[in-house]
Amino acid sequence: MADFSAAYNSVPPVTRTLLVGTALVTFPCLLGFTSPAAVALVWTKVAKSYQIWRPITCFFFGGSGFPLLYDFFLIYRNSSAMETDTYRNDTAEYAWLHIMLAVFIHIFNLFLGLPFLFRPLLHAQTYVWCRSNPTVKVSIFGLITIPTSLYPPALVLLDLLTGGPMKALGGVIGILAGHLWWFLSNFLPLHAPTHLRRPNPLGTPSRFRSLFVSAPSSFASSGRTWAPTSSSTTARSPAAEAVRHRWGGGQRLGGETL
Repeated sequence: MADFSAAYNSVPPVTRTLLVGTALVTFPCLLGFTSPAAVALVWTKVAKSYQIWRPITCFFFGGSGFPLLYDFFLIYRNSSAMETDTYRNDTAEYAWLHIMLAVFIHIFNLFLGLPFLFRPLLHAQTYVWCRSNPTVKVSIFGLITIPTSLYPPALVLLDLLTGGPMKALGGVIGILAGHLWWFLSNFLPLHAPTHLRRPNPLGTPSRFRSLFVSAPSSFASSGRTWAPTSSSTTARSPAAEAVRHRWGGGQRLGGETL
């Protein structure tokens, strides 16, 4: 039990929340205690029956079988790496990232009407991880190794082969959500033409950040905050300032910097 508790607590808080949430929603459905239909996104039931949990639970039903296990692995690997490296244990901003990804996915999904959005969120998270680690190479099922720039479309292709066009389209809207966040948080403030550069208009609100005051806070992420804004209430240290543009450095998980 002590070993389990240590392993559980070693997982970063946002990643842990994603994994636990997926388990709490998915496993009761697989065991027959409830139906996937009870957690699916159905806007008419949200509006007319006040089943307000559906826009949230639809992100945590991960399906079944080997794909579910592989997706659990992806969440643990990619999310843990981003939370402890790219986001430097800035729990508030990393949590806000996922909220914004979920909002973007809901907007894009208005055109598709998918009932479950677990895969789109996974694709969005994976896309952000890939943009943070452009020089890393990843292995797909141990069969082929590809650069991270090809990893998101490769996952969409796998979705197309295993689940058909609608599953692949879910992956596409996830990639679009991830790219939109990358554009707002990285390209617009840092890489856009000088006269067009702006702070991220959807950056973490100070009130939201205040909910995480007890969590370790660091602004050492690269490409997330480039100048003090009203949404930032914590001063950066000189060390944080020195490395805040590290987005895209690339590091092999469990290995050395490439």
